Amino acid sequence: MKMDLETRISDVTVFRDGARLTRSGSLRIETGEHHIIASGITGYAMSDSFRVKGKGAAVLKAIDVSKKQVIYEPKADVDKMVKELEKLQKEQKKITDKLEFYESRVGHLSTIRSQFASEIGKWIAVGESSVKHFADMDETSISLLRELKTKIQNERTQLEELQFKIRVAQSNLNKIQGQRRTETITEVKVLVEAKQATEIQLDITYQIRYAGWSPTYDVDIGEKNASLKRIAMVYNNSLESWEDVTLIVSTSSARPVEAVTPKPYYVNIASAVAVSTGFGFMADKERDYDEMPEEAEEYVGAADGLEDLIEIHSTASETLSGTVIYDVPGKVTIASEQDPHPITLTEEEFDSRKLYYWNAAAMPEVVAQDEITNGDSVILPGNVKVYAQGEFIGETSLGMIAPREEFRLGTRAAYDVKAEKKLIAKDTEKAGITRGKRRRDYQYRLEIKSFAKTSINMKVVDVIPHSSSEKVEIELSQPTHEYKKFELGILEWETNIETNEQLKIEYGFTIQWDKDLRLRPPLP
Repeated sequence: MKMDLETRISDVTVFRDGARLTRSGSLRIETGEHHIIASGITGYAMSDSFRVKGKGAAVLKAIDVSKKQVIYEPKADVDKMVKELEKLQKEQKKITDKLEFYESRVGHLSTIRSQFASEIGKWIAVGESSVKHFADMDETSISLLRELKTKIQNERTQLEELQFKIRVAQSNLNKIQGQRRTETITEVKVLVEAKQATEIQLDITYQIRYAGWSPTYDVDIGEKNASLKRIAMVYNNSLESWEDVTLIVSTSSARPVEAVTPKPYYVNIASAVAVSTGFGFMADKERDYDEMPEEAEEYVGAADGLEDLIEIHSTASETLSGTVIYDVPGKVTIASEQDPHPITLTEEEFDSRKLYYWNAAAMPEVVAQDEITNGDSVILPGNVKVYAQGEFIGETSLGMIAPREEFRLGTRAAYDVKAEKKLIAKDTEKAGITRGKRRRDYQYRLEIKSFAKTSINMKVVDVIPHSSSEKVEIELSQPTHEYKKFELGILEWETNIETNEQLKIEYGFTIQWDKDLRLRPPLP
């Protein structure tokens, strides 16, 4: 005996690239075998993923999954709209015929007037007509032409109005007919055998690929800590709306994972051409060079403060191999559409500290960043909205952050620290000291003044010329403040600066090269 089972989606577990759905339904059956059919399931369901469980005094014997084509007809009265359009088109044909008739009469009258005008002189000369006859004929023809042109104008006005109505009717009909669609659905047949009349409940579980989620974060930076809010942007393109479902968000992937076996890595001998890259000077011949990339500042904006609301967050738990699942509280509704739906998962507090950074070679001002130490859960790659004590300061993105890994966020202009780089001495040429050589000496001073309320931790970076050519010699004089690192012409200092303290760093360098060579880029 065949019986239809009405089901609804009750539970959804959404993965990063798929989802697992559970449909539930119940019905009463009598003694004997029954083919219970659950239809209307999306055609995107993976046929080999279906599983069925049930409750009741019956035995589950078999399941069968198949795909069907269903045609959905538009709800509007299409026949009535088609008849109305045909009626308008018939009226258009009548008006078009009238216009052709009136225009042919105008052409015929114009031809007669032209012939009469060309012949009337001859008739008057031989006495077969008079000037009065010509005047009467001309007045009559003009009157007829005027009447015909008036009718033509009226018919054209009616035709324009009718054509507009036809366009509207065709547009409406096209929209309605566009609602007619053919859709593939999945149908599940379950064979059960009941030993007695009983109420049974069936749970049908299956997976789909046209759903998933991507992480995004809100990070609010404080003085010594930062709060990170995890948000799942859930999308559902499965053609099934999830209404009042129990939702679980999982960090696992629905795609298969493969352990790749290594293959031999063969390296052959080839002629190599040495190319100098990086920031520096080329002395032997002209070559392209790349400047050091500057650190991009995040866009700084303003956001209106909003009253704090109490949020209920998801319960997070870790499963096998570090996969985390978030049990979203309450019932959730996510329609099947293109736009993602934000679901707040958790909010966590991390330790952080503020750092100041100044690249004296590329940045006119100091920036502040916050170094945050992650907690015990991985942070997946995603976009981040950054706030400083509730004020929006910009957007950025994060790669994967391991548990307890340090990362930096919140790059912004630091208005409580001023910095300036000054050229205090420049000796452009010292001729005669070394034969066949050119030499220049430079002396710089970096001045940093802190107006912060407390002492600050600051990193200062500057760049002097660097060359891979033996024909160019560059020597750094010892700075007045000991540097932490000097490599490939890049100087780095890390220091603490007290409130209202001014730090001065003086350093210089000498560059010497063969006088017949041309340096690129030119020296400052």
